[in-house]
Amino acid sequence: MKIENLNYPTPKLFGQEEKKPQGEEFWQRLKKELQEVDQAQKTAEKRLVAFATGQDPDLSGLTLSLARAEVSFRFLLQVRNKIIQAYEEIMRMQL
Repeated sequence: MKIENLNYPTPKLFGQEEKKPQGEEFWQRLKKELQEVDQAQKTAEKRLVAFATGQDPDLSGLTLSLARAEVSFRFLLQVRNKIIQAYEEIMRMQL
C-alpha cells in the first residue's frame, strides 16, 4: 500500500521561518476584498436592471444578490472603521 503525501504544512524549526513582509500581504488582501465587494455591487446592479426591464424575472436571485452586496459593503465599512480607529490610536501615542 502506497501512502501519498497529505500536503500538511511542515513545521519550521527554530530560525528557519520564512520572513514575509506583513504590510504588503495585508494591503494585497485588502485590495482583493475591495475588488470582491465591487464585483458584488456590480452583479446586484446588473440583476436589478435586468429585473426592472423584465429580462430576468428571478426575484429570489435578485434579493440574494442585493443582500450579498449589502452585507459585503457593510463588512467593508467595518474594516475601514477599524483601520481608521487604529490610525487614530497610533497618532495619539506620544513618542
